[in-house]
Amino acid sequence: QRINVQFKIDQNGNVTDILTRAPHPGLEREAERVTNKIPQMKPGLQREKPVSVLYNLPIVFRVN
Repeated sequence: QRINVQFKIDQNGNVTDILTRAPHPGLEREAERVTNKIPQMKPGLQREKPVSVLYNLPIVFRVN
């Protein structure tokens, strides 16, 4: 199963605004749990000022 996860890295480098789309609510919860484990990152810079950046991450689960 392929789950699309959209999230934002804010000006402080934290993961925020997680959106998941999956055919089953359990897969959505697991994708959100895994996304919350992303460590703090360096924020994006625009004109040398930190800005938030939107990311799309496809996650593939093998379901038996």
